[in-house]
Order: sequence, then structure tokens, then C-alpha cells
Amino acid sequence: MVAYPYYPNEQYGMIYYLPVSGPISTLPRYVHCPDTFMDTVKRPTGQDKASVVKNAKYFDANERYANKVGALDTYRNIRSAIGPEIAGSEILLDVGNGGVFDYDTSLAKRIVGVDLCFDGDNPLQLDEHITLRWGDALALDEPDAAYDRVLEVSVFHHLIGNDVDSTFANIGRAIEEAHRVLALGGRLVVMESCISERAFMIERRLFGALRRLAQTPLMGHPATLQFPPQAIARAIRDRFGNVTVASIPLGRWVIQFGVRMPSALTPVRAYMFTATRC
Repeated sequence: MVAYPYYPNEQYGMIYYLPVSGPISTLPRYVHCPDTFMDTVKRPTGQDKASVVKNAKYFDANERYANKVGALDTYRNIRSAIGPEIAGSEILLDVGNGGVFDYDTSLAKRIVGVDLCFDGDNPLQLDEHITLRWGDALALDEPDAAYDRVLEVSVFHHLIGNDVDSTFANIGRAIEEAHRVLALGGRLVVMESCISERAFMIERRLFGALRRLAQTPLMGHPATLQFPPQAIARAIRDRFGNVTVASIPLGRWVIQFGVRMPSALTPVRAYMFTATRC
């Protein structure tokens, strides 16, 4: 069984609060998944295929979801948190881009976004310094040491395996791949929604039922599994040898399973994890 470490007395980096800057701009949409996606998608290593397909269909051209995210105060805070971490990047790899840029794209000189959903037939004209292409977070088709930043925004809780342990193992593989494609001195930047250790014990018991429900028409949102921040931090530190964790303050509202909910009624909290390849 995979261990999910909890260190109540250990400091995982400075906890700080980030101010909300000006109003968030409309997030550009890009993804278009072909109708034959289920037949043509390359089987992602370690990920449950049904979950991959449901993720693709849920987020494909989901303008309503993008508008929800763009309008909520929590996501303005997230955008403000990401900006300083990627500013000045020469070449940024945005893993699991999903058709939404959760940051100011002018902050990096070149951006490569990858996602399982990109099929090469892209309807939007993007800036010349942005390239989007197919890619698997668990087996990136990118050269070693090619990037000075790797960004993963709300990706880890979508890396669904067949059970809780394989899902956590998928997170480890995504971290390993990020480490591989980063140059020395490059930085991994992860924004992830997490839950407390107590809430996780409940969620892991319900995961099997949730995963089965997500494979039916009764649940529109794909299955997800959120982990405690301590577990994510430990996984990153095990590979990089260092990690800094910062809490991102929530606003009044968050999106939970695609539904807008008051932050006070959910166990979800947002965290920024950063690590440097030494």
C-alpha cells in the first residue's frame, strides 16, 4: 500500500497570502477533441481510459466552465499566485493545459502547452510564442532538460488510476516526468486543490463508488481524487530534494465537481508547490 505521509510538526515552506490583482481577463479557449477521440487517443500510461475520455468531453469547448472559473474570486487569487512563479521564463511547458490559460501568457517568452485532448486542428489563433500539442503528463513526448519551467495547474487530481494507490503513483510519475524535462536550475510550479488528512480518509473510501458513478450518465463531471498537501509535498521533495508550499487564499466561491459552491462548505483548499531541479 502507498503511504500518505502526514507531518503535523514539519514546515513545508513559508505560508503566505497573495493579493488579488486587477480583474481576470477572459481565458482563451483552445481545445477541440475529435468525435473519434475514444478510438484514436493514445492510451495514457497508468491513467484510466474511461476517466481520460470523460475529462476530454467535459472540458472540450466547455465555455460555461471557463466562464465560471474566470468570474470567481478564488481563481483570480490563483492567477495572481501563478504569475510571479513563471515570470521571465524562457520556455515554459504547461502540462494539462486543457484549453485554458490560468495566467498571463505574456510572462513567458515561449509556451508549449500539452494535453491528451489536443488533436492538431485548433480553431483559435494564438500568439506566435504559444504552441499547443498532444501530450501525456505521465509520459511526456518532450526532450530531456528542455524547459526552465514546468507548470501543472489542477492536473494531479485528474490523473485517475484504477484505485487510490495507482492514482497517487500517477502523481509520482508526473513529477518524475517534470523533473526529466527541466534543465538544471529549472523550476516545477504546481497549483493543486487539496483536502485535509481527515477529509482524505473519507474520500479514499468513497473513491471506488465515485469512479463507477462517473462512468455513467448520472454524473457529468469526471472522477477526481484530491490528496492532502503533505502527501503532494512529500512526493515532490522525494524527487527534487526540495519543495516550498504556499497556501492560496480562497475567495467566497469555488468550483466543486463543476458546480459553484461556497468555499466555507467544501474541504478544498488551494496550494502552490514549487521545486527547483538541482
